[in-house]
Amino acid sequence: MPRPPRNPFYAVLGIAGFAFTVTAAASCVAVLRGVRPVAATGGSHVLDVFMARYGTTLLVGEIAVLTLATVGAIWLDHLAGQQVRHARAAREAADAPGASTGADEP
Repeated sequence: MPRPPRNPFYAVLGIAGFAFTVTAAASCVAVLRGVRPVAATGGSHVLDVFMARYGTTLLVGEIAVLTLATVGAIWLDHLAGQQVRHARAAREAADAPGASTGADEP
């Protein structure tokens, strides 16, 4: 039985999931650094400034990409499953005993 085609959405999910994890961790670090006074840390870190400015936008964008890629992966898997089921049903119908091939019919 041939293997179903690879689902390209899995690669997108892997990359977007990794990016989301890194962004969420950076956001947490920026929040934890914000709890301490600026004088104790020697000023604002570049990560804190970047996450304060773009952190929420990045997280929302990554969640949107993850959502779309998840729906796309499910859709492609569903289509591949339907093709496999149809091919199996056609093969079983052709292999069934008493199945007519049409060669001996008038």
